[in-house]
Amino acid sequence: MQRHHFHHQPFSWVQGCWIAIGLLLFAGSILAGQADGGNLVGVAKPLGLIMMTAGIINMVVCVAKYHEMDGARWLIADSMAAMLLSIFPLFNQMSMPILIPFFFGMWELFSGIVKVIDSLELKEDHMKCWLGFALIGWVELASGTASLIKPLDDLVGMERVVSIIFFVQSCGFFLKATMYRYLIQKG
Repeated sequence: MQRHHFHHQPFSWVQGCWIAIGLLLFAGSILAGQADGGNLVGVAKPLGLIMMTAGIINMVVCVAKYHEMDGARWLIADSMAAMLLSIFPLFNQMSMPILIPFFFGMWELFSGIVKVIDSLELKEDHMKCWLGFALIGWVELASGTASLIKPLDDLVGMERVVSIIFFVQSCGFFLKATMYRYLIQKG
């Protein structure tokens, strides 16, 4: 498949969706960070709703652009994980606050694994954006792993750990929006 150079591609609805998801996740980061006295139980449902909404919007984008966008199948897997993992904070009673960072951390870990694998395939396809996906993937792996370490939760507070997870996720979507033109197959 031949790749063409991209010149000033107009802003796409896909980029608009990814920026909207990034803003939504950033709002989730602020919400988690402002949890009253570390009371994440009170914000678990809104955070789960943000996670579910991000997964749904990203799924729609990736399915619509599946045949045109490199790495779409990995982004679909990432969306499915977000949607499925959001069910726990949305529909279960989370009486044990320690479980909250665990579930959001699992989301972060899975998302990081998917992005690292995606970046390797993009690199094999000689896509310029592979390094950006690798970077955000490794950051997600680091923050997801850190969220599972109890002493770290105790040190910085569970609300900050969850806030960081949502912040890193939002950065990933802003990065994808800037790299979108490299993901579109032309030829």
